Amino acid sequence: MAFLSMSMYSEILQMDTGVNVLLPENRKGKMDEYHPDKRYPILYCLHGHGDDQSAWIRKSNIENIARNYEVIVVMPTVQRGWYSDGIYDYFSYICQELPIKMANFFPISDKREDTYIMGNSMGGYGALKAALTYPEKYAAAAALSPALPQTFYKYHNEFSRGIQIAVGDEERMERSKNDLLHLADLCTSDIRVFSFCGRQDWIAYEGFQLLDEHIKERCKELNYRSFESDGGHDWGFWNPAIQYCIESFGFKKIGDVMDG
Repeated sequence: MAFLSMSMYSEILQMDTGVNVLLPENRKGKMDEYHPDKRYPILYCLHGHGDDQSAWIRKSNIENIARNYEVIVVMPTVQRGWYSDGIYDYFSYICQELPIKMANFFPISDKREDTYIMGNSMGGYGALKAALTYPEKYAAAAALSPALPQTFYKYHNEFSRGIQIAVGDEERMERSKNDLLHLADLCTSDIRVFSFCGRQDWIAYEGFQLLDEHIKERCKELNYRSFESDGGHDWGFWNPAIQYCIESFGFKKIGDVMDG
């Protein structure tokens, strides 16, 4: 795939911000043909806490997995903003401004059935939050070990304080626009939702179980599937989940892809 590392200005954030992009590339041994009207599906990949837009490229197998498919992969950054509107309006940026920016830069389809979102850890929370808030915008969402804010308040450390700055304290967060359980209750769409977590994941497993039980008991309209197996909070567990999701999303295959 072709790889671009971009810096662009965001009106919502009122600052320059980084975005990495993977573009489908012909490696079949013949010249490309010009298709001015062609539009590609888009997959947003959201990073975890402490990472930035480079994490998916540096740490995951996303490029090797996605290179077989006709899809544009967009990897933005929100720093430690928990994909929420606070000091900086990162949620509005991800869901409202970023899609317009990307569609102006690249040949991206604006159809719901061509729009997907996925994230790991904090990014898994962000992917679910986006999909449950705006199910009309996304065909599917995947959360790899999603980190739920309400499971971290009890620690009273720097991590917990950062969550309170981003999404509010426990009382204000509950049943708010930042509460995934509440958003799942409100969502009446049949959007496809995938959630993954390792049983040895001490960071996310409690929240994964909480969300999993809640959705299965109360949110019957969601097209929801969950997967748990042995594994931790790391790319060794997430990479097979990425492979599964990209295969399940139904992107068109480019064809036989040459190595190199």
